[in-house]
Amino acid sequence: MVERSGPGSYENGFYVAGAKETIKVRGSMQPLNARELKLVEEGSRLKQYFKFYSDQPITTINTKTLNRADVITVDGDTYKVFSVESWHGTRVDLPYFKSIIYREPQQ
Repeated sequence: MVERSGPGSYENGFYVAGAKETIKVRGSMQPLNARELKLVEEGSRLKQYFKFYSDQPITTINTKTLNRADVITVDGDTYKVFSVESWHGTRVDLPYFKSIIYREPQQ
């Protein structure tokens, strides 16, 4: 499941979040390999990162439209979106989207 917030706005100097919607998405979650993990900032490497291939686009934070990043729920665990790119397999001619998602470490 993906929870998406619509564009927010500022009213009288205060931020007001946009309406939320829930979207069902099919996807495959896989761990990052060592090379992909090096792309993450050093201070953030304590988080648990995964690749998430989905059939629908996932959105990241957008400072121009004030959209928040999507929150993905898999088996009761919530993940935040780090990055998204359009991905096409070499054997399959179907459009998929590759997202890097992360979960904060439990304390």
